[in-house]
Order: sequence, then C-alpha cells, then structure tokens
Amino acid sequence: MNSNYYIFYESFLKKILIIFSMLMIFMISLDAQTKSSEPKSPKKKTTKTKKTKKKDKNAFIEIIQDSTSSMIDSTKIEKPKKSKKSEQIVKGVAEQSKPRTNISDPEDDSMSGMLEWRISLRDDNGNIELPARFRNWWYIRLDGVNNSSPTTLNIEGDGFPGKSVVIPVYSYDRVNWHRLSPEDIINTSSKDGYFNYTIQKVFDSSATVWLARYYPYSFSRMEKFVKSLEKNPYAKVEIIGNSALGRPIYMITITDFKVDDKNKKRIWIHARTHPSETGSSFVVEGLIKHLVSDCNAHCKDADLSKLIFHIVPMVNPDGIALGNSRVTPDNSLDLERTWIKASNNYDLIEDTPPETKALHSAITRLSKKGPEFIIALNIHSKNAYPNWRNFLYTNFKESKPEYGEQGDSLFKKQLDFAKILTSFYCGDTINVRDSEESGKLMEKKHFPEMWWWLNFKDSVMAVTLETVSGLNGCFEEWITYRDQMLLGEALAKACNMYYKYYVTKDYFKYQRRQDNINDLMKFYIGN
Repeated sequence: MNSNYYIFYESFLKKILIIFSMLMIFMISLDAQTKSSEPKSPKKKTTKTKKTKKKDKNAFIEIIQDSTSSMIDSTKIEKPKKSKKSEQIVKGVAEQSKPRTNISDPEDDSMSGMLEWRISLRDDNGNIELPARFRNWWYIRLDGVNNSSPTTLNIEGDGFPGKSVVIPVYSYDRVNWHRLSPEDIINTSSKDGYFNYTIQKVFDSSATVWLARYYPYSFSRMEKFVKSLEKNPYAKVEIIGNSALGRPIYMITITDFKVDDKNKKRIWIHARTHPSETGSSFVVEGLIKHLVSDCNAHCKDADLSKLIFHIVPMVNPDGIALGNSRVTPDNSLDLERTWIKASNNYDLIEDTPPETKALHSAITRLSKKGPEFIIALNIHSKNAYPNWRNFLYTNFKESKPEYGEQGDSLFKKQLDFAKILTSFYCGDTINVRDSEESGKLMEKKHFPEMWWWLNFKDSVMAVTLETVSGLNGCFEEWITYRDQMLLGEALAKACNMYYKYYVTKDYFKYQRRQDNINDLMKFYIGN
C-alpha cells in the first residue's frame, strides 16, 4: 500500500475515535440527568443485632385549639437534627387551618429510642412587640407515645424563668390531671428573657397523653358549666355582650330570687381577663358551686337572702378559645388596661373594646337600678415564686395624702378582707401587695379598680385577687386546681363575713375592735 492510503486510514480512525468519545460523553451525561430526576431510594440502615421497637404509625402531636384552650398560632413544632440515639422526632409547623400535624415518618419503619419533640412558644398573634413575660401558655396532645422508654419535649421560649415556678401537668383522659415531678424537668436555661426546659418522662399509657403548662380550663368547659346552672333556683344566666369575634360574654346572677332585692347588697366578680390564667376560672367555679349548693342554702355561709352576686366567668373568650397567653386575638389588646375614662369619670372612651364595654354597661345598669355594690373583685392568676402566697393588689396605703381619708378607709377594708379570706382558706395567708405601677395615681391608671375608685371611692371595696399556681399552696405543696376551687368556696364565705363587718356590723362588738391598722399591717408586704 502506498503512503496516501495509510494517511487516509489514519485520518479515518481518528475521526471514528472522536465521534465515539463524544457519543460516550453524551450517554454518561444523559444517564446522570435521568438518575437525578428520579426519587431517591432510602438508604438501608445497618444495625447491630438487637431487637428494635416498632414505631406506631399513628403517632402524632396536636396543638389543641378552642375546646382545650391552646392557640395554634402561638406554638411551633419543629424537627431537630437526628441524634445519635436514633430518636424519632416530630416535624411540622402547626397552622390555624390545619389543627392537627401528623408526625409519622414514612421513611423510618423502626425506632430504637425515645420520642422527642421541640415545642417553641410564639408571641400572641405573632406580635413581636409584646413583652417576653406574655409567653406563658401551651397545651398539646400526644398520640402513640412509647410507654417503655422516655418521651422528651423541649420547651423553648417560656416567658417566666425558673424550674421552681413552672412544673407542667399531664392527663390520660383530660379529666384527671397530675403534676410532673421536678425530676421530670431537666436541662433548664434562660436566654434573652425566655426560659427553656426539657420534659423527659416515661408515660403509663401508650395511647394518648395531654400535657399543658398548667391545668387547662377551656371556653367550652365554661359554657357547659354555665348551662348546668340554668335550672338552679338560685342562678340566672344572661349574655351581657359579645366579644370582638362574636363569642358570648356570660354573666351569672346568684341570689335568693324569692326575697325582694330592696334590702340586699350587690357583689361584682369577673375573671379570665388574661387567657393563660386558668387558675382564676377554677376559683370562680368553686365559688359558684358553693353559692348554689344545698349546703349553702342550709348553713348560709353566703346569705343569698341579703346578697346578690354578679359573676362574669370569662372576660376574654376569644383569647381563651384561640389559646393566647395574655391579649385579644383581633388587635393584641390587654383588656385589663382598657378602662379608659371619657371626659367624665363614669363613661369610657368611644374606642373601648366590646368585652370591656359589656362589663361596664352591666355594672352601670345595675348601679343605677340599685341596690348598691359593696365589693368588686377582679380575679387573676399569677406566675409566682415559692415564697409567694395568694394576694390582693392594692394601690392604697394608710396616710397617702393624695387619697385622703377615703383612701385610708379603702386600704383598711382591703386588709380586713385579706384577714377574713385567710381565716377560711386552709390556714394559708392571703397577702396584700402594691399593684403594678404602684407609684402612679389611680386617676392615671386604666384598671377596673380605677373606675370603681373614681365613682364610688371607699364605698365599694374594689380589689384584684391574684391566685398563684406554683409551690405556694396549703402546707407548702404545689397548688392544684382543687386548691383553687377551695379558694373560691372561701371567697364566698369571706364576702358574707365582710358584709357582716361593714353593713350589718354583727361582729363589730366582738372582733372589729381588735382589727386596728397595726394588727392588719402584718398582711401587707408591699412590692
């Protein structure tokens, strides 16, 4: 063969090789793209030879709304990184349109450790301008928990620091509630005004467990209780207004309706201005149950032939039903601070929220109708340290010149009431403290007590009663909802005794002479 042939052959082979190479590159690229578009198969786990616990495919967590008084918007559930313990962890952010968040993990068909969840508390309504201390409520339901190994919940962003203050509760039926033990709370820390803590417990049930920051008291429970009073001869139920979102605001009037009202005295009581303060609802339920009981009808601990009780059990039904901690859902209002007087002392400004308007309208209607009020109680529940007892908030103190003799008289009545209430409540002292913003004149405040003071001075013993929810109860034990219901019963008796002290003066000759200001000041502990 001549040289031209070899040159042609060599050139031909080079072209073939180039085309082949380009074709191979194209095939490899096409294969890679095809694989990347296909769903990945789960990697098989290599495990040591040991038994594995099968995961309950029905396991899920629910942030319960409305009927159980926890707000979906205020709590976030997240899935942290997988730990070395092969923990099964929840995933998902609860949304208002989806009250249940399923946490089953289809990619994992076994588990060899604990169930672990992270619960992150949010500001009411997502309003980041609210103070950290307003974050103090959560309530969840867990299904499919493991009753042979610990369940772990990491709570983040609680607004009140301290393991000595916050020991949550749990239930298997939402009827019988139990405190966790302090040993169940681990890894506590505080950061930027928030309290983080971990709950770790082996639950008895493998079915459903409910957990809450404190004993829940829902809007639906209140309605059910109110309905049970409809046929009671001593109770009358009415709706005095509606909330911003249209929920009814109930008022229960309790008296002996067979006796003319002319010679009676009125007592006003309202509670649950702040949604998370469930303790105040247990106080009110205990109070009402005692007032309408056969026992009271016979022994007259609270004489309904002489007294008329007007009780509003829930001032902020929207916040309660949607699970807020402190404020209303529609515009983040703290209803406690919406008693803003108009140009005269009697009326409130035009922009007053409907919940406060309902209370104000009922009070003014009853005041004009007569008979007169002698007591006005504003019931709350406080996050408090172990050395705190149930207490009254007052803005008065003897010999404050800005309030004069009427201020001194009201302060002494509040101290008297603390002493009377203490005598009925399991030997536990009821203290008197300066109210928040204690240096500010009552005329400059926007609390309900301000309105009572401006219009009735010392003729109405208006005061806030704060029950507490921690290690402050009878005999140095953690307070339960039963303790708070007993406080309600004691409150009924104390109102009756106060009536005898200051209206009929049945006990004046024997007891009042001992109650000088120096004796009573032992109940006052200031700030």
